[in-house]
Amino acid sequence: MAQSSRLSKLFDTLTDELPDNGSILIMRATNNPAYRRFNANDLKAVQTFKPTFEVLENIGIRPAQEIPSSVKAAIVELTRSKPENLANIAKAYNALELGGTLFIDGAKTDGIDSIFKAVKSKATVEGSYSKSHGKTIWTLKGKDENPFKEWLALTDIIQNKDDFWSVPGIFSADAIDPASALLCESITVPLKGRGADLGAGWGYLSQHALQKYPEITSLDLFEAEKVSLDCAQKNITDNRAQFHWTDVQTMPDKGGYDFIIMNPPFHVSRKADVSLGRDFIAKASKLLAPKGRLWMVANKQLAYEAVLDASFNTWSYEEQTPIFKVIHARRPK
Repeated sequence: MAQSSRLSKLFDTLTDELPDNGSILIMRATNNPAYRRFNANDLKAVQTFKPTFEVLENIGIRPAQEIPSSVKAAIVELTRSKPENLANIAKAYNALELGGTLFIDGAKTDGIDSIFKAVKSKATVEGSYSKSHGKTIWTLKGKDENPFKEWLALTDIIQNKDDFWSVPGIFSADAIDPASALLCESITVPLKGRGADLGAGWGYLSQHALQKYPEITSLDLFEAEKVSLDCAQKNITDNRAQFHWTDVQTMPDKGGYDFIIMNPPFHVSRKADVSLGRDFIAKASKLLAPKGRLWMVANKQLAYEAVLDASFNTWSYEEQTPIFKVIHARRPK
């Protein structure tokens, strides 16, 4: 893992910048070998993505969702979202004690060069270390006033242009996703009974379903990103909805649902990963009742047909456009 190698090698060369003991904040923490040099009890690993949260738990690091108030050092691991990265830098600086070091680590594909310029425009960058198609930079907290304070609000929950609550950086934050809108328009059999929304995001599919189909008795929203789920809870006030912070790929195969709706993810990093959607389809087939129905939408080029054949006795294209396909699958195997 290139990012791990870079941070590990950098820490091997530093002495004064790393604390001998005391709390170390890691924003968007991953399973990075660089952290094994520290006492696990000193690590305050903030992570809201459930699969990574569980990985950290499994290696003995107790992750959190809240940022501690006072730490000796801080590390920000970059994500694909620039607003989130800038906000995390500002929040990490706030948490640092005076004299503490703030490290920012990321790949070129995560925009580290752009972040470097943004940080340098507001504070002194003490050092920079480039390796493995990425970079780590660091700055010291020399005063209480936060030079990055204007970035603190970049990940506040706000209403998007369609009046739904969302946070910059999550999927389709700015507006209703056109694929999800197409799925909602293409459902030809009224939804009723017990349902689930796999990978619910900020809740558009579920909100639409609950509003349109009064015969739905309950709807479970499963979402791996806690930030998205928090938005969904703000968008949906219908008491038939239940919210679950869950990794769909590893959740138990218990359900007996009458229907499932989903717009499954097809990447975690920048690179498309068709296996994610395939896992969601296979999971849906196990969660549905024998006569249950799956309604899903996907980008047209994603090859899901083989797993649909393997998971359902019958399925069809309900709608196709040059970009998307809506699939209706019945009678899970």
